[in-house]
Amino acid sequence: MRHETLEAIAQSAAVPAMPAVASHCFRMTLDPNCAIERLVELLGADAGIAAGILRLANSALFGAVREIDSLQQAVAMLGLRRIRELVLARCMAAALDDGPADSIERTYFWRRSVTTAALAARLADGSMPRRRDAAFVPGLLADIGVIVLARALPARYGPIAECYCPLGGDEWMQREAELVGVSHAEVSAMALESWRLPESLVAAVRFHHATASHAESTAATREPSAMIGAASVVAARLCEASEPNAAARTCLAAIEAAGLQGAALAEALPDVERDVENLATALGVGIADARSHGPLVDAVVREMAQGVS
Repeated sequence: MRHETLEAIAQSAAVPAMPAVASHCFRMTLDPNCAIERLVELLGADAGIAAGILRLANSALFGAVREIDSLQQAVAMLGLRRIRELVLARCMAAALDDGPADSIERTYFWRRSVTTAALAARLADGSMPRRRDAAFVPGLLADIGVIVLARALPARYGPIAECYCPLGGDEWMQREAELVGVSHAEVSAMALESWRLPESLVAAVRFHHATASHAESTAATREPSAMIGAASVVAARLCEASEPNAAARTCLAAIEAAGLQGAALAEALPDVERDVENLATALGVGIADARSHGPLVDAVVREMAQGVS
């Protein structure tokens, strides 16, 4: 059933096609001798992509130390691989927003996804700082399978999609296997494969809800997968008005289960809201209002202090 379901989804219109600008960017940036002038011309022809790349290049998440005011500088600073992945991520976000109607509330979806991406990037600072952006892209796209499933299988996935909302809990992920036979993580990975994103990013998405001992995951994918999974748990709590102390305990448990220290979360949280707002603008997505950022930050600090005392 699982294989047939994935095949049916892959053949449906629910998985968006790669737009021409993304396809051209993909081909050009795979060439190590890529003519930077031609790439800049391609990116500059799309005002949204050009503005988004400049904003991302100036983001603290990508290590900006001085103002970048031209696409040429942005390409030089970010590099071809980063440009390729960021353009594909932005185009995937746009394609999902422009596609057929579905039951997923978009501003909540993007608030949660962008928060996951920002947190994953911040958490990466402590363990793999040179791959900060490698945590950002899979963090951003980890849940796109929710939208694809809601479009491809509206009757079967509808009851699950209704739970992808503030205070919806985590039980909906267990119901995916029961009602659909596949997980949103698998479908997200399938969509990214169709857009030819690197296997390392695809694997990080595929296993971001898997246990550390998952048979198909490898040592190379476990750390980024676990980091994205933990960021996803924290992001969900930031997007809902839950009781701060209970939410903080849930977040710290997820962080520790991923092999990270609670201090990494306490250090990452204060900057996340600013990151989320900047990234949403750069990606061209609308996001819901923040729900519990300040109270959760305070509660995490309190819980950590109690654990030390």
